[in-house]
Amino acid sequence: MKKSLNYFFSRVKELKEKGKKILVFTLTSPEFEPPPLKEKILNLYPLSFSYSPAGGDFTLRETLAKFYSAKWQKPLKKENTFVGAGEKEILFILLNLILEKGGEVVIVSPNWPSYPRMVEMAKGRVKFFKTSEKEGFYLKTQELKKVISAKTKAVIINSPANPTGKALREKDVKFLANLALKKNFLLIADEVYEIYDYENHYCSFLKYFNKNIFCVFSASKIFSLCGWRTGWGFGREKLIKQMINYQFNLSTSPHTLSQLVIREIFKDPEGISQYFLKTEEEARKRRDLAINFLREKKVAFILPEGGIAIFIKIPSSFKNAFSFCETLLNKELVSVAPGEIFGEKKYFRMNLAVSLANLNEGLKRIAKYY
Repeated sequence: MKKSLNYFFSRVKELKEKGKKILVFTLTSPEFEPPPLKEKILNLYPLSFSYSPAGGDFTLRETLAKFYSAKWQKPLKKENTFVGAGEKEILFILLNLILEKGGEVVIVSPNWPSYPRMVEMAKGRVKFFKTSEKEGFYLKTQELKKVISAKTKAVIINSPANPTGKALREKDVKFLANLALKKNFLLIADEVYEIYDYENHYCSFLKYFNKNIFCVFSASKIFSLCGWRTGWGFGREKLIKQMINYQFNLSTSPHTLSQLVIREIFKDPEGISQYFLKTEEEARKRRDLAINFLREKKVAFILPEGGIAIFIKIPSSFKNAFSFCETLLNKELVSVAPGEIFGEKKYFRMNLAVSLANLNEGLKRIAKYY
């Protein structure tokens, strides 16, 4: 059995080279329309040939701090703000700074597969905290508290979560923010799906920001700009200074043009709010289409409270998600992500942020097996 997502990428490529048309729902890469960018790009292009400062363009950092301070009523400054080449660079730098050899990181599972890989690359030790299928994979914070020890350097929490779509309630966010202070660990909050909040449950950890919280966000998910590789995070000033120095010696600085354009987007709070509402509305249409279709077909799934994907239970005739996803790709020309890569072998993840026509057709092909 091929236990790697790369197998599916390679197989999709092979099939496409043979002239097959594949419906791809593997990665959570939104296909929504980005904000209007052409004029901004043309105007800023002449300014984009030099390095930006390590840690990000100063005005962008100030603009981001102002935007999120207003949104979550928590004072943030440029000195709390770090810009990197996407969420991955930010987390990679962060983990390499805070972990000593063998330092423990608790990861709430099912989880984005890059978390454990990055912890291991930073010479840390992963401890998974498995959420329960019976609870819809919602994180029980009192249970999480029991696994945190003196060895715990960090806890990674994703809300809204990939792949389950679960969003932490405010009372749980507040509890964990206080717990991070009490137990003295760094709570790393991955909030890249911040604008996709279908049940009004999402609350950012920025609302309860303290010295032991680091929040990360991304242009990839909220602006459909995955190829621009730009993300940002907020943390205590001393940690941000260390991250800036690390980035300078790793990659010098983030991509200049993408930062300048994103800076201009964030300078228009009213425009950005309208864009976020429109984008969430498009995402909600797709979520509702999927859940209504699956309910009609009596297919089990986890209700996405946020995010842009859905976690669907495999047919009972299959032993694991890899075998089902392989069959689905080879026989139905539909590519989805097997649950094993997230730590749950009885489910698969399907990206919903695609065209309505492709989503509808993909669901019909999947339903043949139920």
